[in-house]
Amino acid sequence: MILTIQTGCSGSNVDKTEKYQGEILTIGIIGDEPEIRESQVEFEEIDFVFLKENDFDSKYDAIFITKDNLHEASNAEYVSIYKTSKIPFYFIGNEKSHVNFIKEDLSYEDEPDANDGKYITGLFYIGNKFWGYGLYNDTECDVNIKAAYSRVFEDISEIKNAELP
Repeated sequence: MILTIQTGCSGSNVDKTEKYQGEILTIGIIGDEPEIRESQVEFEEIDFVFLKENDFDSKYDAIFITKDNLHEASNAEYVSIYKTSKIPFYFIGNEKSHVNFIKEDLSYEDEPDANDGKYITGLFYIGNKFWGYGLYNDTECDVNIKAAYSRVFEDISEIKNAELP
C-alpha cells in the first residue's frame, strides 16, 4: 500500500497543467485553505454567517466551500445566496452534482453520489454555468490536486473579467 501511495502520482499519472499566472485573486473559503502553487491567490477564512450577513460579492472573486462543510452548504437557507451571487462558488471534494445547492428541497445526503470523477464542482448561477473539475487519470495526489486548482483559478479570472448579463 505504501508503494502505491508513493508512485500513485508519477509518470503518466501526473497532470502537466501549468500553474495560474494571472492577476491577484482573493477567495473566501469556508473550511481549511488548500495547498496551491500560486502566490498571487489569497484566501480569507469566512463562515456561513458571513455569507448571510455581508456583501461578499464585492470583496471576493469566488467562494470555496470544502468537503467538511458541504452538508451545511446544501441547506435551503443558502440556495438564494448561490442563485443571486455575482461571483462563483466552488464545492471542494463534492461527490454529488451541483443540484443539491440550488434546490431547496434536496439535501446533500438525499442526492446520490455522482461517480463522475469530479473533485471540484463550480457553480455560477447568474452566468448559468456549472463546472466539474476532475483529477488527471482519476489519480488523487498533491500534483493533480494543485493542477485542478490552477484550472479553477483560470476560470475565476475569466469570470472576474467578463461582463455579466
